[in-house]
Amino acid sequence: MLPLIQDPEVPIQAGADFGGHQMVHPIGAAALGLMAVLALVVPRRWLCLPVVLMLCFIPAGQRLIIATLDFSFLRVLMIVVWARFFLRGDLRPIAWNHLDRALLLWAIVSVVTGTLQVMSAAAFINRFGLSVDAVMVYFFFRLVIGNYRDLLQIAGVFMVCSAVVLVFFVVENRTSKNMFAVMGGVPEFTDIRGGRLRCQGAFAHSILAGCFWACVIPFYFCRAWLRQQWLSVAACIVFSVGIVVLSSSSTPIMALVFGAVAASAWFIRGALRWLRWFAVFGMCVLHVMMSMPVWHLIARVDLVGGSTGWHRYHLVDKTIHNFREWMLFGTPRTGHWGEGLHDVTNQFVAEGISGGALRLALFVAMLVYAFTGVSRSLRVQLGSRDYRLISWALGTGLFMHCMNFIGVTYFDQIVVLFQLNLAAIASLTLVPGAPVERQFVHLRA
Repeated sequence: MLPLIQDPEVPIQAGADFGGHQMVHPIGAAALGLMAVLALVVPRRWLCLPVVLMLCFIPAGQRLIIATLDFSFLRVLMIVVWARFFLRGDLRPIAWNHLDRALLLWAIVSVVTGTLQVMSAAAFINRFGLSVDAVMVYFFFRLVIGNYRDLLQIAGVFMVCSAVVLVFFVVENRTSKNMFAVMGGVPEFTDIRGGRLRCQGAFAHSILAGCFWACVIPFYFCRAWLRQQWLSVAACIVFSVGIVVLSSSSTPIMALVFGAVAASAWFIRGALRWLRWFAVFGMCVLHVMMSMPVWHLIARVDLVGGSTGWHRYHLVDKTIHNFREWMLFGTPRTGHWGEGLHDVTNQFVAEGISGGALRLALFVAMLVYAFTGVSRSLRVQLGSRDYRLISWALGTGLFMHCMNFIGVTYFDQIVVLFQLNLAAIASLTLVPGAPVERQFVHLRA
């Protein structure tokens, strides 16, 4: 979830070339001021409103440099929100579970391994700041999401924003110009690949923009099931799918496909344990029978033309072959592994080369604990059908993120959405490591 320390001459991500440079547009500054005021004055149930608005409409390139330290607008907003928590006594007790503990440990390991990898004060400051960001965002959502009404509130904000964001994407598609470029942090002219415009709006990359709005859709279904607002939810699903289509990227389209498959699996949920083992067995058989390793299947994915599936396969293959190089603390560069492999487009690979095998293991542990929480919620006897459906929707969203991880490394806005999904699961499902009676408080709220 954190950017990598890579070859300084080659930015690894679309958003990596503005770090360390102050970029404050008057519109962005005014928006930050407005969001900060909202964060201080709105009722607690609306605290996510300024955060979601910041994600959707302010490019991540907007940032302040204070005493050589980098403060993105989201970081500033999180500081304001946490100041409100402490000054107004808005902190509430949470039922700590293994997912919370794994994330904290992951953040600590990220700082330690990132510092040992490069052995510089700059590396420590960078990793410490990014780890604090992750902890602030995750526990912000843990505190804000106390019951399903809080989750539905967030879903409603995303639904409204999706209509507005689609308008900006349509304009970008028609004009080949990104209206958010005036604030900086995103290119003025829309990228073209395979003859298709890859719209991105305020997001750092078109792939991440598409993945973001694909992974928001499961939250819409939560609102549909509990509020019976099927017509408005259907409209907003169309808006989000429209954004995905305009991003013209295979990864978010595949996210929609995997999301539909996961949602449909609700009807055969009793057989999922057997299906999972069948899938593992099938992959093992393919690995033996294919002339190439089974992860070569990644190279064959190309839904919109011009996809870089072979690069993703090559990256995974070289990561496995160079395990000894990164297993302890990661590695500061991967460009020497092969042509173009400085560009890390796999989240699992990114975790490994950023902090070694331990950081990768902790990242996987977070996912395992989250899915275990969803699974336990489906089996509990006291839960209603609505409770099981919402738990399934959260699990579907997490599954979509996991499928995205195979084709892209997360940074900027979508990291927040992923942490929102994790925090919602930690707050609303039976994640191991906490007393079950405390976890059931949200059912009675």
